[in-house]
Amino acid sequence: MTSLRLRLVIGFMLVSVPAMLASAFIAAKLISDTFEDNVGHWLRETSRFFALEVAEAAQEAQRVAGVIGHRLENSTDDARMQRTVEREFAVLNSVGYDLIAIYRPGGELIFSSRRFASIGSLPEKTGLGLFKISADDKRWIMAGAVQSVKINGQPANLLVGSWLDDSYLGGIKVVTSLDVRLFSDFDGELEPVVQTHPDNPVTVPREIRARLDAGEDEIFDPDAGAGVYRAVYAGFRGIDGKLAAVSFIGMRSEAGFFEQLGRERLFLGIFLIGCFIAALVGSLMSDVLVRPLRALTRGVRAIAAGDFGQRVGVGGGREIAELANGFNGMAEQLGKLQELEMELRRSDRLSALGQAAMVIAHEVRNPLGIIKTSTEVVRNRAKLGETEAKMLGYVIDEVRRIETLMREFLDFAQPRPLVQSRFPLRNVIDRVAAIAEPELARRNIVLRVEDGSGGAKILGDADQLHQACLNLVLNAMDAMPNGGTIFAKLTADAKMVSLAISDEGPGVPPAIRTEIFNPFFTTKVKGTGLGLAKVQGVAVAHGGTATCEGEEGQGAVFILSLPRAGTGMTP
Repeated sequence: MTSLRLRLVIGFMLVSVPAMLASAFIAAKLISDTFEDNVGHWLRETSRFFALEVAEAAQEAQRVAGVIGHRLENSTDDARMQRTVEREFAVLNSVGYDLIAIYRPGGELIFSSRRFASIGSLPEKTGLGLFKISADDKRWIMAGAVQSVKINGQPANLLVGSWLDDSYLGGIKVVTSLDVRLFSDFDGELEPVVQTHPDNPVTVPREIRARLDAGEDEIFDPDAGAGVYRAVYAGFRGIDGKLAAVSFIGMRSEAGFFEQLGRERLFLGIFLIGCFIAALVGSLMSDVLVRPLRALTRGVRAIAAGDFGQRVGVGGGREIAELANGFNGMAEQLGKLQELEMELRRSDRLSALGQAAMVIAHEVRNPLGIIKTSTEVVRNRAKLGETEAKMLGYVIDEVRRIETLMREFLDFAQPRPLVQSRFPLRNVIDRVAAIAEPELARRNIVLRVEDGSGGAKILGDADQLHQACLNLVLNAMDAMPNGGTIFAKLTADAKMVSLAISDEGPGVPPAIRTEIFNPFFTTKVKGTGLGLAKVQGVAVAHGGTATCEGEEGQGAVFILSLPRAGTGMTP
């Protein structure tokens, strides 16, 4: 991480952290409050569902009591009434009713499905609600109804009901996180008669009971049981209208995920997650800003090292893009200046070579001529032995070789003016093929010409181009001592005509491709290093280029590209 990037990330964090603190606090409060509201709503709905189950049980008991009461009133004698009571009691016991009784006003019991005692006086008029009953050595709270009837003309009351026990919890028991309890008022104290979690003692606070006694239907307490529960208390009225029972529907505080976290931990978690996201976004944004600057830094270093071909991508905003465009333009101009400098240096070297060539022509060629003439005179007039004559022949051959080298050197240093004419470049390669045919055959080499130029013409010096192309073919021949094929391919476009000479030799290593066109650079044992330099000189003199391509180990490809002659041009 660069210093600039680190500063950008720190700056982004300093800007985002205060906002993140406020956002985390608000989010934690909203989530916590929403959860509290949802829990409270759920508990209230569950409490109402439980109350509805109890109310439906009392209403059903009232309907049953009405039906039985009607049948009892239609019984004309005690025997028939006895059979009706026994039959109905048996049916009701089978469907879950725990108590059926008939009694006179004042509490005199006529019939009963079991022995029981009412906690408080039995009602003497039709109604429904909760009853407190003692039976089987246990005190019960019962949902039931009383129906006033006349038996043999005498007033009586029919009591039908069922105990409120675990069977009334129904589907509530499936939710194991819920704690459901029903408290009944026995002797002035609320005692549990139904509870799903008996291991966790719970009591009804006095202030809650007082509020329910005062007429409130349900009360939500978020800190019930000293903060252990969130709970809803609901009151149930007896047939006399007084508070007979209290239900408790609660959920332990640690049961919820957000309760396990707590508001403080929730706030801290949201804050840390937000800070992480802010740091990540800051890092990504800083990377977007810093990446173009890094590319510019690498480009500057590359240019400082002499690589003027370095370019950087344009991006990162308008200002960075303008800087990148300026850098690329500067690099391009520096590259052109470097090429111009190299060309000037080359021109200076060629100028120096031309001056040296004149000195050599004056100082060396004349003595060489005297040496050659004197040697030939001695060999022709003196009576020499075979060995001496052979040695003089060596002297004459070396003098001739030096003269040839001097002539090549002078031709390169002081090239002849171009004698231009308009002709197809195909003529040049055909002339080279004809001249080199005997040597090609001797070396078992085939020269194949592929003309895709469509007869395109150039304006140039046929002799100099012939010499340049011959040099390329000779180099290709030297690259294949065991024979092979040389390919000459002609192509043309609207501006240039190109000739590509390729061989099947070892190719040119990439490390020396920039040097092979320099004067006196050669990889041959007896080479002068002027062949390719002449090729490039001829190409430049014609306004074209000479380049080397091809993969190492797959042969070399030398391309001579020359301007195409314009239509209507004459020699």
